[in-house]
Amino acid sequence: MIFCFSFFTYNVQRFIKFKSTNKDSSKLGKRLQWISKQKNLLTILSIIFGIIGIGCSFYVHFLSFAVLIPMGVLSFFYVVPILPFYKKSLTLREIPYFKIFIIGFVWSLIIIGLPTLNTSHFPYFNIDYPIALLQVFLFTIAITLPFDIRDIEYDKANNLKTIPQLLGVKNTIILSEFLLISSIILLYISDIKNHHFYGLLTGHIIAMIVISFTKKEREELFFAAIIEGLIIVLYLCVLISEYCFSL
Repeated sequence: MIFCFSFFTYNVQRFIKFKSTNKDSSKLGKRLQWISKQKNLLTILSIIFGIIGIGCSFYVHFLSFAVLIPMGVLSFFYVVPILPFYKKSLTLREIPYFKIFIIGFVWSLIIIGLPTLNTSHFPYFNIDYPIALLQVFLFTIAITLPFDIRDIEYDKANNLKTIPQLLGVKNTIILSEFLLISSIILLYISDIKNHHFYGLLTGHIIAMIVISFTKKEREELFFAAIIEGLIIVLYLCVLISEYCFSL
């Protein structure tokens, strides 16, 4: 369900962005050029996955909609003006320094909030739930900051205020590393199994190393594959750690 809705939302956001900017596709990056060329295919796939996602939503706990609906609203107004009929209305991503916190909030709800609402233990309160939410929130912001470094010139040209513009590239990388260390501390104090902790710790260390090489001049592949792939790396580290501890 999450995959389907993420695929649908991501492509809708891109299509709206293309329409609003009216830019020559030749001036776009390689990834966005490919998306522009495959617009018809991606439109069909987005509709299919959107329908599948809606179908899947009938099989989750009804309380999950307390998370799904706000996520949908935030995702929609991320690229659509909050007041559509007011010409000067901003989108959420255009609010200075706000967009990265929206991304962190939405992904922490996806990774922690939804699974929690669908467990047999809910609604019993456990301090580990808010700790886990905060930990994922910090990790998500940490691996999202490099994208703001990549887009720093584009954001300046479009008058979008971001953290790298405020702090500079070097200090933004330091902030990202600090957030990852804070995330590790939260993992340590939470009630998490040892093999999961060591797997997540390894994933965080890998993320810190990768992010330290961030430069705005890096190829698109560095951001689209390596940085975005850090979430998958984190998951693989947990699987490997779990396997090693089971021997």
